[in-house]
Amino acid sequence: MKRTLVTLLLLIATVALYAADKPSFPGGDQALNKYLAENLHYPKQAQDNGIEGNVPIQFIVKADGTISSIKVTRMIDPDLEAEAIRLVREMPKWIPADNNGAPVDATANVVISFRLPE
Repeated sequence: MKRTLVTLLLLIATVALYAADKPSFPGGDQALNKYLAENLHYPKQAQDNGIEGNVPIQFIVKADGTISSIKVTRMIDPDLEAEAIRLVREMPKWIPADNNGAPVDATANVVISFRLPE
C-alpha cells in the first residue's frame, strides 16, 4: 500500500511538472532577439582575440517574472560569459510559466551568440 501511494504521488508530481506552460520573453522570440541585438556589447578583448561562440544560459523565471539563478551551461570565454550573464540579468520581467492558471517558477534557457563581422 505504501509503495502504491508513493508511486502515485510521484506520478502526480511528474504530471504537474510537465503541465506547466513554459516561461516566455514579453513579445516572444522576435522581441527577445531584438533585445539581444540592441543590448549586446561584444567584449573588446574577445574581439581583439577573434573569439566567437554561443553562450548557453540557464536561469529561473520566478512566478513574478523576475530572473534568478543565472548560470552558464557551457564555458567558452570568461568575457563572453560575463556579457551573456549581464544581458540576462538586465532583461525585463518575463511572462512566468503557468500551471492551471497560476504563475509558477520555471527554468528557461537562452543562447547568446557572439559573432564577429566578416
